[in-house]
Amino acid sequence: MAIIARPCPITRDSLDAYQATFEALPSYLHARVVGPRTPENAIRFLEEVYSACQRTGHAKVLLEMAFTGPSLGVSGVLKVVEARSGDGSKLRKIAYVEASPDGPGKAQFAETAAINRAVNVHLFDSLAQAARWLEEDAGG
Repeated sequence: MAIIARPCPITRDSLDAYQATFEALPSYLHARVVGPRTPENAIRFLEEVYSACQRTGHAKVLLEMAFTGPSLGVSGVLKVVEARSGDGSKLRKIAYVEASPDGPGKAQFAETAAINRAVNVHLFDSLAQAARWLEEDAGG
């Protein structure tokens, strides 16, 4: 089991910091992020997730996204999905849990937009549900 943490303070008028952690489990990668909700942070996190999947040989990932702040809005969500759906479509399964204390925001819209771009992603209410879906079949 490998855990990689990448803290990175931000330079905006916020005391929050971006931090991503990655845990390689036997059948999937568990990736968690906390920090300010911005399109740039979401894109950065998803880039790091894909790189971690390549390094660990995982084709399934559990995204636990705990960004804080207001929802990105439709244009912000589309910016993220358009930027990362190419690599996301190469993964076998992506389970997405919106763990933000500010609520789910546009999580369902993001899921639909990604599915429409050939990404096998599903939004779940809990980590346990997401993990069960990822482990339904042993491969990958």
